[in-house]
Amino acid sequence: MKTCSYCGQSAPLTKEHIWPNCLIEKYESLLTYSKRESKFYKGDPTIKDVCAHCNNVLLSKLDSYLASLYDAHFHQILLPGEQASISYDHELLLRALLKVSFNSARADASEKVVKAHKGLINFMLHGGYRPPVELRLQIVTASRAINLNEGTEKFLEPRHLRCAEIPYDGPMSHRFVVRMIAINCYWFFLVLPYKNEPPHKWRDLVCGLTAWRMNLGVKLLPSVSTMIIPVNKTTYLQPTLLGNLVHAFHV
Repeated sequence: MKTCSYCGQSAPLTKEHIWPNCLIEKYESLLTYSKRESKFYKGDPTIKDVCAHCNNVLLSKLDSYLASLYDAHFHQILLPGEQASISYDHELLLRALLKVSFNSARADASEKVVKAHKGLINFMLHGGYRPPVELRLQIVTASRAINLNEGTEKFLEPRHLRCAEIPYDGPMSHRFVVRMIAINCYWFFLVLPYKNEPPHKWRDLVCGLTAWRMNLGVKLLPSVSTMIIPVNKTTYLQPTLLGNLVHAFHV
């Protein structure tokens, strides 16, 4: 009998949705990207390596929490010039995003990236302490798409669920991995160390991320439960950002 990827116990394994099913149900249609096959397909990505207790008891409340945030915030497609806000429980949000990232990593990431998540399994299941992970949020608004031939204008909307490894190649890139979990306009970034790192290495990394070509937004602090992201801290769906996103699917 195989062991559960979360608790490590030998038990019958159940089908686990990489994205919470209660979140997927809020979309009329979604395309799933397979990095192994380098193509999109219609279907709900799943893995089958989680026991029923972890899946249906310990982890299900994290799925429900993400769904509640979708209803409160993530469902709204923000237009250029609009600010954003989010009220959140930092621990629950971080645990839920790590769960999605860990699920996705087991499906198509390198063993090194999967291992970076494994040290956080107890936090995902139970919480109760502050893990060595940085959580950031970039608000990506819709953008205006103008058809010069037809003289028409419409909005290009970031309406999607995406989880991927960001190809960060700046200072300390060999010691940390950056993962993205994008839900419509709310693009979260998880910064995980491959192993325990001292404070000065984290400072070097943060300096590198700040100067990197892709803006990773603002840091979400555990001591704050509500954050307003002003217009000058947001970005919009534009070619460079889309190029980095496509690149992320192929790393």
